[in-house]
Amino acid sequence: MVPDTLRTATVAVLFSALVVFSGIGTGAAAIADGSTDAEQHATTPADATDGAADDDANDSAPPAGGEVVERFRERLGSLETAVMTVETNVTVDGDRTTSTEQRTWVDYENDRLRSETETDRTETITVRNESWTVTYDVENERVHRFENDGEAGPRTTVDRLLNGSDLGYEGRERLDGEATYRLSVEPTNTGSMSGSVDATVWVDTETYFPEAAHVETDSESFDYEMDAQFRNVTLNASIPADRFTIDVPEDAEVPDYSTPERTTYDSLSALRNGTNRSVPDPDVPAAFDFEEGTVVEGDDYHAITLRYTDGDERLHVSKRPAIDYDYGESDRYEAASVGNHTAYYTEFEYNETTTSVLVLPCADTTYSLFGDLSREESVDLAESLACE
Repeated sequence: MVPDTLRTATVAVLFSALVVFSGIGTGAAAIADGSTDAEQHATTPADATDGAADDDANDSAPPAGGEVVERFRERLGSLETAVMTVETNVTVDGDRTTSTEQRTWVDYENDRLRSETETDRTETITVRNESWTVTYDVENERVHRFENDGEAGPRTTVDRLLNGSDLGYEGRERLDGEATYRLSVEPTNTGSMSGSVDATVWVDTETYFPEAAHVETDSESFDYEMDAQFRNVTLNASIPADRFTIDVPEDAEVPDYSTPERTTYDSLSALRNGTNRSVPDPDVPAAFDFEEGTVVEGDDYHAITLRYTDGDERLHVSKRPAIDYDYGESDRYEAASVGNHTAYYTEFEYNETTTSVLVLPCADTTYSLFGDLSREESVDLAESLACE
């Protein structure tokens, strides 16, 4: 199992890019008509990576760069309502692309939001008010209800852009013939993960609302690219109250979320006595001693993780149920023979240290090894595990 520190750092970079721009998981349907006196702007299709610099985008003299950024922040921070469609295309590791259309209605003054999302596999409707958030998975007829803690109001793609990034002015640019201001975006919560995040947002020169965005990440653990288009935007229009209601079928499934119980042991013998499951018995290198073990038990999931240390480096060995994932299809892993089984090996650069990961799928179990081991050491350790 990957330690929490690495998982947090890895996810932070990807999550920063995702939450700043994309809305995967929350939107799709028809947008309500806005009132005639509302501020309106409909974006046009544009390739966010193209567009030549254009010093003649407007007839009048443009504001200074710092003023553009300030006006952009003021625009987003002063909205009373917003209606928008955000279309995103996300590609991970160059070969897995997900397209999403999210339509959102947000009433900031009354702390209400509705989003409807469609991908090529899912359709989800989410409605939020100051007390509850209800999400309905249309395809699977499954509803989730969560009580809000009251600490945060409705959050959209654009709100995350304002609150989670440093912005810089890069000039004017045309997208599909329309004048825009180009701003660089630097996420502020990327953690300590090595790699880079290159993000850009194009802002309409009249409304100061986003028209398009582009994000690229490049790290040892993943490559990620996203294009977003903001369309059918209506600002500060009256939104009917019934837009923030949701009709859920009476027979919709309500999943029972039981939190798995997590128990930590400071000795291997105590761990073995504390669970009725088979505990791994890895032949770890002589320099490593047992430090801590964790057992996670839930209705639908269980896992055992053993952590060893040599006083400086740590080594993790985990055992969990088999998962439905073909590591052989990922170009991040190399196949490695472990007895009569095929394991999958990769390496990460983290805090200027090379860390290895070896995953060994068995019939009903998946073992994972993580630590400061060479490929040969990882394979030798995996061969000591009972893989049937």
